[in-house]
Amino acid sequence: MLVQESWQWHVSWVLVRGREGRAVTIKTFLGSPTDGPQELAAVKRASTTPLGALARVSVVIPARNCSRTIQGVVTPVVEDLVAAGAVDEVVVVDHDSVDDTASLAAGAGARVIRFSAAGPIGEIPDSGKGAVMWKGIWASDGDIVVFVDGDHLRFDSSKVSRLVGPLLRDPALHHVRAFYDQYEGGRTTEAMARPVLSLLHPELAGLRQPLSGEHASRRVTLAGLVFPVGWGTEFSILDQISRRHGASAIGQVDLQYKQHTKGDWAHISLQAFELLYVALRTELRSQGRELPEHWGNVVMTPGERPGEVVQRAARTAELPPLTSLPEWADRERERLRS
Repeated sequence: MLVQESWQWHVSWVLVRGREGRAVTIKTFLGSPTDGPQELAAVKRASTTPLGALARVSVVIPARNCSRTIQGVVTPVVEDLVAAGAVDEVVVVDHDSVDDTASLAAGAGARVIRFSAAGPIGEIPDSGKGAVMWKGIWASDGDIVVFVDGDHLRFDSSKVSRLVGPLLRDPALHHVRAFYDQYEGGRTTEAMARPVLSLLHPELAGLRQPLSGEHASRRVTLAGLVFPVGWGTEFSILDQISRRHGASAIGQVDLQYKQHTKGDWAHISLQAFELLYVALRTELRSQGRELPEHWGNVVMTPGERPGEVVQRAARTAELPPLTSLPEWADRERERLRS
């Protein structure tokens, strides 16, 4: 591993072998002087879009029944980064919560979007996190879109700052994903994502937490991607960006720790199935092939009684690239006028 400094960042260059045997560089950002709100705001004021306008940053938080945690995620971003001009807006996409998630998020300073009323498509059957993210991109106004999970038990604004900084400074980057030194999760990562990446995308093997819910991307990049409606979307973003722009367009940044609520094992099984389904579908498509007809989309998990099997349908649908929609051009003109 070769370590060097760039832009006063502490950057680790992780060298791995790509699909064709060539060395691929994964940029790993370990720390930056732009972690603070004022410092990031200064860099942002000096950054422009290809059209010459000042770059805007949106933080999008997919949330469902996060009343316990949502204020603790929104408030630091609003009070630190929005107040300093480092972030332009915080958008919470409320995915049909039955608790006080929406009102608490609005009270903390977020713009709350109701999932079923957002975007060019209203109801999306069997919608999951991918569909919420897709609508969040549509609803946001930023040239850089930062996704943050809404279920953090402990959160601070530097987690957003560290994701945004590399994209403002390095035009070659399209996507920056978080990793954590202290994290008790990652069960799906180690059991499914890392083996699949090693098999299909060895050029991404240097990513520490490829399924992290905290990441930032250029809007134009996200708008050109297909979005699986379920859990496979985090993997799919990496897959598509790597195929289109190369692994060197993807970086990772150390956010130090993550504490959040965790799902049960049945949830993990479903998440892993949806990831594997998306990975195989994309790989077969790249070869001009379709999924075999006999492949199912139901996950079998043990029930409460011995011998009992519970069937859970996986979400295998996908949403088209936003750029392919007739309404997208009007949406972008509206955004640029605002």
